[in-house]
Amino acid sequence: MRRLTFVMVFILVLTMSLLGCSRGGSETASSSEKNSGKSKSNGQIEINFGTGTTTGVYYPLGATLAKVWNKELSNVHVSSQSTDASVQNLNLMMQGKINMGLTTVGVLYEAYKGTGKFKDRPFKDVRVIAALYPNVGQVVTSKKTGIESVADFKGKGFVPGAPGSSTKVLSQRILAAYGLSFDDVKPQYVGFTEATDLMRNKRVAGAQIMAGIPTSAIVEIMSTANGKLVNLGDKEIKKLTDKYPWLFKYTIPAGTYDGQESDVTTVAQGNMIVVPKDMPEDTVYKLTKAMWEHIDAIRNSVSAAKNMKLDTATDGLSGIPLHQGAKKFYKEEGILK
Repeated sequence: MRRLTFVMVFILVLTMSLLGCSRGGSETASSSEKNSGKSKSNGQIEINFGTGTTTGVYYPLGATLAKVWNKELSNVHVSSQSTDASVQNLNLMMQGKINMGLTTVGVLYEAYKGTGKFKDRPFKDVRVIAALYPNVGQVVTSKKTGIESVADFKGKGFVPGAPGSSTKVLSQRILAAYGLSFDDVKPQYVGFTEATDLMRNKRVAGAQIMAGIPTSAIVEIMSTANGKLVNLGDKEIKKLTDKYPWLFKYTIPAGTYDGQESDVTTVAQGNMIVVPKDMPEDTVYKLTKAMWEHIDAIRNSVSAAKNMKLDTATDGLSGIPLHQGAKKFYKEEGILK
């Protein structure tokens, strides 16, 4: 009797183990398919789209693009998700956790080359779908602080950006142009929403918001924290653009935000949509085509997208390759030869 019981228990344990292995193998295969943009058994392609923080431009832009693609492409399902933006998006893509992301060209360049935040970890399998609109560095303070220059933030509370964001990277470089580092300010590494709250509650003297203009975080800071934008000096801008050639001088026109009475000079860089190179060519072609065919609807939903233009979609890539599917579309449109 004991022998029979032992045999039955052994068979039961063995059966459960085999079922567990089978289930685990199935989940692993499914995850791999999802992250590489492969077709499911029903022919649908799953895309996880990393965007940015909820009060920046990346988040609503990503949601709008996902809505367009899900409506127009029957065999594609795009899920946009909030992240800490560029650096995190590229790290997640390298880890296979997402298969589409938004990023600034500067961070993308470092990832592709394996420098900066990606030192010794080159991401050679990343490909560009499109260059979008300028991502503008916007240093903001309160009118009551008396701050007139980035140098005035020394010893004061400052939000450089969230961990893993290109905003934080740019803040570090702007401070360096003024001979400062994060050690010279009292940094709070949070996203745009938290930065707005900290400024409203007078817990920091200022923040860096890098996004397309106008952006909701600056709108809110201007209206609820008595905010004002801080100019970057010509000397500091030259230092930045000489050292980081993907940066360029940019003027935020007077009246972009309520209470902004004069132009503000700063730096900006391009934004990109990127995917892994092994995403199917036909899928990327359809995504690219659908985006540009519905650009008016995208512009109506996201103010910064008004600066998205088909004829500049392949400009300023800094040597990062276009995906073959995107390249096919741009050749058809006469953007590429």
